[in-house]
Amino acid sequence: MADLGFIGIGRVGRLALELVSKEHKDLDIVTIDCRDLSKYVSRINPDIRFYRTCDPREAVDLLHGTPIVATALPSRIARRYIEKLLNNGLNVVDVSFIDFDPYDLENVCMNKRTYYVVDAGFAPGFSNLVVGKIHHELGDLDRVRIYVGGIPVEPIPPIGYQITWSPEDLIEEYIRPAHIIIDGKIMIVDPLREIVYVEIPHFGSYEGFYSDGLRTLLRNVRAKEMYEITIRYKGHLTAMKILRDLGFFSKEPLEINDSKIEPFRFTAKLFEKVLRQTIPDKAILYIDLAKDRYYYRLLSSLTGSLEKPATALYTALVYAKTIMLALEKGFDYGVHPLEDLHYYFQDYIDYLIKNNVLINIETNIA
Repeated sequence: MADLGFIGIGRVGRLALELVSKEHKDLDIVTIDCRDLSKYVSRINPDIRFYRTCDPREAVDLLHGTPIVATALPSRIARRYIEKLLNNGLNVVDVSFIDFDPYDLENVCMNKRTYYVVDAGFAPGFSNLVVGKIHHELGDLDRVRIYVGGIPVEPIPPIGYQITWSPEDLIEEYIRPAHIIIDGKIMIVDPLREIVYVEIPHFGSYEGFYSDGLRTLLRNVRAKEMYEITIRYKGHLTAMKILRDLGFFSKEPLEINDSKIEPFRFTAKLFEKVLRQTIPDKAILYIDLAKDRYYYRLLSSLTGSLEKPATALYTALVYAKTIMLALEKGFDYGVHPLEDLHYYFQDYIDYLIKNNVLINIETNIA
């Protein structure tokens, strides 16, 4: 039995593993991935055990009795693992870009006496924490506007973007319908239906699209207006819409030379090869909240490197802090998005600042 398990040692999982093992040097950690990443894991700490498997049942067997399992998986497979873990009495801290309602697993958590911390990342994640804090202090809000993006430090041809996280989940952002609130009503919109032009203080002008990052906030926070917009350099979204309209993001299999392939899987592989990172990126988060005459604005950013891209690192920092809180404090049984953890807000802020995240808060809330 280990103290902590990690399933998914990709860009985010690997960085989070490094961060957690740095702060908790004596932990007995077991790591699991579909690929042979034993060399990467041993570089972090040779005492960390690694197992290669793509079978959720085998992963659960390997982690039997482990109190906390951290998962960082592609959205298409995340639920299979999370549900299996919870049903076997294992607590889960997850950072995956899930495509299901996490509260579907509330009964499982209560019956198995486990907890499931969902969306423990950048945005959704840290954005939820900020909104949850202000909603707790002020009650129902007039507006919740979240602007977020992980982009190269300068636009890079041909589409002003380079891959710094899961290419499959990047494509998912452009095809998954976005849930937003306008005039107090939930609306479902095509993410590429319209291009929104955005001005971020101190950073300049960008274009953006409605992305499906509100998720649990739709259930837990009441607001007249609430949305998340993902920002990109100008011109990027036109290219994405063309690719989507041509079918490159389709999940319907095509038969080619007696073999079937899903176009989005092919495109993701192509993106990873052609759009591989060659310059540093920056992660930007701007949150604008208001109620009556009160407002709260948080501007946050992190510039990364080729070894540690900002988008993946910011996500990993929030993920790692959540894992460490689970280890140190524990959580009640049930489903917990980060807006539930608003009482740890300052702990997250202190940890992010310690790790070179820039945070500026402007408010007239007493």
